[in-house]
Amino acid sequence: MPDPRRSASRLSPWTRPCVVALAVIVTLELFVFNLPFWQTLGSTPRTAHDDGFGNGLVVESGGTAVVTDPDHAWRDISSDEPIDYLYIGHAASERPSQNDAVRWQVSTMKPTDSGWYDANADVGYSPSAEHSRYQRIGDGSTHVRLRYRMDKGAVIPVNTITVNPHVPMRFDPIRLVVEILTALIIIAFRPASPFYRMRLALRRRSTIVPLAVCAAVSCTLPLALFAMAAPLESPEPVYWDFFASYQATDQYQRLADAILHGRTWLDYPVNDALAAMDNPYDTRARTQEALDSPDTPVYFDVAFHDGRYYSYFGVLPALLLFAPFKAVTGMRLPTNAGVAIAVALASAATTLLAIQLARLLGRRRPVSLGATMLGVTAMMFGNGIAMLVQLGLFYQIPQEIAVAFASLGIALWIEAKLRGLERHLPLLAAGSACMALTIACRPQVILATFVAIPLFADEIRDLWTHGLHDARALTQETRVWAWAAIPYLIVFLPQLAYNQARFGRSTDFGAKYNLTGYDMTNTHPPLTQYLSFVFQYLFQPPNLTAHFPFVQLQSVPLTTWRSEHPMFGGWLFTAAPFALLLFTMLVWRFALRRVAATRLIVGALAASALTFLIDARVPGVDFRYEIDFGFMIMTAVLVLLYAVDGAANRAGYGPWRDVTRRLTFGWFTTGIAAAFLFLFFKQFASGMNMPAAIWWDTASWFVFM
Repeated sequence: MPDPRRSASRLSPWTRPCVVALAVIVTLELFVFNLPFWQTLGSTPRTAHDDGFGNGLVVESGGTAVVTDPDHAWRDISSDEPIDYLYIGHAASERPSQNDAVRWQVSTMKPTDSGWYDANADVGYSPSAEHSRYQRIGDGSTHVRLRYRMDKGAVIPVNTITVNPHVPMRFDPIRLVVEILTALIIIAFRPASPFYRMRLALRRRSTIVPLAVCAAVSCTLPLALFAMAAPLESPEPVYWDFFASYQATDQYQRLADAILHGRTWLDYPVNDALAAMDNPYDTRARTQEALDSPDTPVYFDVAFHDGRYYSYFGVLPALLLFAPFKAVTGMRLPTNAGVAIAVALASAATTLLAIQLARLLGRRRPVSLGATMLGVTAMMFGNGIAMLVQLGLFYQIPQEIAVAFASLGIALWIEAKLRGLERHLPLLAAGSACMALTIACRPQVILATFVAIPLFADEIRDLWTHGLHDARALTQETRVWAWAAIPYLIVFLPQLAYNQARFGRSTDFGAKYNLTGYDMTNTHPPLTQYLSFVFQYLFQPPNLTAHFPFVQLQSVPLTTWRSEHPMFGGWLFTAAPFALLLFTMLVWRFALRRVAATRLIVGALAASALTFLIDARVPGVDFRYEIDFGFMIMTAVLVLLYAVDGAANRAGYGPWRDVTRRLTFGWFTTGIAAAFLFLFFKQFASGMNMPAAIWWDTASWFVFM
């Protein structure tokens, strides 16, 4: 008789976790998300009694009602039996569209109640999402009041409402993908994963295939989120009532036209009253001038200097994408296409950087395949790109292309170091060229150059030491420095000349001339506000709720006026909770010393801190700016992760090796899974431009709540 223990030991190490994951997913699908199906299996559907409308609704012919007073716009229904669920029927007056929805709050009354009990959560349905028509009531209520949360003048369909309908069983493909990806993260990166017992070796098929799959998924996920949101794009600037101005969302197309016509300024028509202002950057005065002189529009978020408009956003995206597309096709490149290209480039480059860092540290202590895949995945969440991508804002294009070139530059530098710096100087020059190009995209990202100091510290010291005593070595040192520095000059000189031509100063990139929501030329916030900025950017807990979408924007308290933009919470508690590993550096200092990695972490954190200071100095708080420095913090996180992996997975580490590995990689994996779920549900928060059909369809997953 075969020994069952021996048979169990012959099972694949993937079998048990996959079976457990499958069981969990099946349970969630059948008995959690489809709980309403089982609850209503024996119900008797009935048409609800219509008990009238509030005097803030005017019922019209054709099955519609118009909101005349939002405070008194309601509809009352009732049933002879307790109401567990409602079904909002179809109406001929419904017009499904991109952003349609009917919102209300519910009041209920049981036979034992003498009045209404009001709930305060906004609910409702969308005609574009069939499953959103089912509503949960419960608590033995027999009377329901739908208190509409719609603006005055809104037209509401008067639907037939069914009490206690049979809720159908439903399997949603998006939900299934979320469940599978979450399960794969946990299975692949759990502390007992076989991937941690496999050394990173890019020439082995057993290594390259799973790594390639992991990289492909990591690069694809931001694009998938972008496609899911499908942000609408206006081919022309959009008018903003609050500033009486048009948001210059098409300025990259305008900049491409300027390049093709050999000029530096944008061809927006200039309002004479704006040009005559002593201080056009005074937002209040500029808004009034725009209202008083409406014949020529005033534009917003574009630089204005000496009576002309300019783009202070980096010129390189226009040179790489928008101008060539216009020159070849004669058409404008859609902004969404530019965003998608920038996201793809940045995702690929940061993925390459994560792999290169593993190879770099692997010279001194082997890095496992599992840690490398974990690093690739963590980089995707931590670089900030996926957090922003769904909005389709043109602002992120220069940021992401800058991150792409900076990451590629560091990756090329690492390759030059791995192959022998003095024998592969073209790789060094290529890395410098890529890093230098960031100044033509997002100038502050150029500070990532400082990573080169700890990266090449040994080479710099050796070149200096030998050059002091040998003329030939001095010549070689000069040659190396030339290969490293000349690409910066080649890139910087045209950019500085471009600045000179526009603003009269080679070092003036034009940001202070931006026509925005405050006067950037005269804004000098106190340095002490950086303390609150550090907390808001990194440590602010997220605003979580128990009601879909479970994530909402976090307010930023201000004692005096500052520019404030949407935030979801601190980077360490939203996008990258796994990055809290950085606070264990002292525990792992022995592991960092063994791979000579401490200085690389310090260099990456220093570069990110300097970039953070520049971003926070004038614009204040906005999760958009995390893209500028997030990838550098992630560089430090991955260096520490790989050093820990090299120590925790080597033989002879001691009796605590298994416990340490489980705690470290268990925490990191939990952080990755939490970051993924936060990222997904964040897409449905207020103001995130999710199409109504997808928003309400996803909200209906949780109708049982």
